[in-house]
Amino acid sequence: MPTVDDILEHIGEFHFFQKQTFFLLALLSASFTPIYVGIVFLGFTPDHRCRSPGVAELSHRCGWSRDEELNYTVPGLGAEGDAFTRQCRRYQVDWNQSALGCVDPLASLATNKSHLPLGPCEHGWVYDTSSSSIVTEVSKPQVGGRREGECK
Repeated sequence: MPTVDDILEHIGEFHFFQKQTFFLLALLSASFTPIYVGIVFLGFTPDHRCRSPGVAELSHRCGWSRDEELNYTVPGLGAEGDAFTRQCRRYQVDWNQSALGCVDPLASLATNKSHLPLGPCEHGWVYDTSSSSIVTEVSKPQVGGRREGECK
């Protein structure tokens, strides 16, 4: 079986044509540099959670901080191996009910949050960042369907 050195010897030396081809391919590749580098900064997916209709109004009415809102209205991390419960599921709760209080609003619905029914994200996502990326710009609420890369 021939070695790499044998193959290079058979092909020939690095002459003008090979240098010209290498130079043109390097120029072509250099023109795509912004795309190669840009995807690192633009394509990240920031921390997010399901948008639940009515949560923003309840949070504003109760004067919750962001951490309190997350603690009261977003499912926990879930079982081990189910890392996306927080991002892909939401409590199936009507957040516009007047019976919901400001201190642990889900306590009146169930003694344990794990007994509350979880549903899919139907109203889009809330991103926990002020910056934007391709993901936050393209990811608009979509009802009745699933785009590629979304939660299953």
